[in-house]
Amino acid sequence: MQRIQLLPSLILLLTVAAFAEKTPFDLLKLRAPDGFHISVFAEIDAPRMLVFSPGGTLMVSEPDEGGKVVALPDSKHAGKAERVVTVLSGLNEPHGLAFYEGKFYVAENDAVRRYDWDEANLRATNAVKVANLPGGGGHSTRSLLFLDSKMYVSAGSSCNVCIEKDERRAAVLQFNPDGSGQKIFARGLRNAVGLAANPKTDTVWVTVNGRDWLGDDLPPETVYDLTKNGGDAGWPFCYGDRVPDPNFTKAGDHRCESVLRPMVQMQAHSAPLGLAFYPGSIDQRSMFPAEYRNSLFIALHGSWNRSVPTGYKVVRVKLDDKGQPVGGAQDFLTGWLAPGETKKGRWMGRPVGIAFGGDGAMYLSDDAGGVVYRVTWH
Repeated sequence: MQRIQLLPSLILLLTVAAFAEKTPFDLLKLRAPDGFHISVFAEIDAPRMLVFSPGGTLMVSEPDEGGKVVALPDSKHAGKAERVVTVLSGLNEPHGLAFYEGKFYVAENDAVRRYDWDEANLRATNAVKVANLPGGGGHSTRSLLFLDSKMYVSAGSSCNVCIEKDERRAAVLQFNPDGSGQKIFARGLRNAVGLAANPKTDTVWVTVNGRDWLGDDLPPETVYDLTKNGGDAGWPFCYGDRVPDPNFTKAGDHRCESVLRPMVQMQAHSAPLGLAFYPGSIDQRSMFPAEYRNSLFIALHGSWNRSVPTGYKVVRVKLDDKGQPVGGAQDFLTGWLAPGETKKGRWMGRPVGIAFGGDGAMYLSDDAGGVVYRVTWH
């Protein structure tokens, strides 16, 4: 039985704005394990997703700042961007970024476009729309990943919790690189913002933001392995580890028994966004010490309506030699939320996207602080 939702996206956004109270930026307040160093790689308006070009230039999407994609070159390998180059502007909420066979792909709210890429001049030209996506509000960002000659695009739900009219919402779509062959690869994923390829399993893993208004501690935030065949994660009928949502299921409804099981569960309302495996491939250079290899790193954007705020950090999940989680999420980078903070909406920044460079360093975006960080081991 479906209950009418009384919280449109506009009210949600106004509520977030009313609570927001950004504290002054202070890099020294950020904390990492001993031996790690956090520095500012670049300062830009509102960075979201990150990807490295074939030539090693960090590319960043800014969906809320003029619909831009910018490049942050560091040709001298100094550990700091030399300048900010606007590559594209005026796009419709550009978010997910990817390179495939020398072409540059950008996922906007309602489409994926492919560009010719000029590394020498940091230019993207000759836009070609390769796929139409479900547009509109609610969870409006679209993320992008290529794996095994297929393109995967996530589209979040239009609501907090509802039965979608467009089955492409709350799903991960699969395409051929030219946009043909569209199919729903995985459904029941309320808002799968982060997509990453697990180098051990060679499958797509996603972060999922759970529904609101079930209290401070439900439902857990999750990470799923979509496996080779995709599947159904259960939303809106189920949440967490196959738990039926009483708003959408009746006694005797067994549908949740067969949905995908989460690989990782985390504190409710933490808002997991970007995720990245380390190392991301068998040939990627590793800067971090051995104990941090075979790890999954997840950026927690932070809560907006929990009575005691949570998230606002980067966590790490240890993996075994087969790429499977060993234990739960552990804090890796903290400090954007002051220790013991109890006031909602009071933070210094909000982590979003994670990427590892060819140098083995971690690069992390913060859309509220307007910073891209570089995390190194020394």
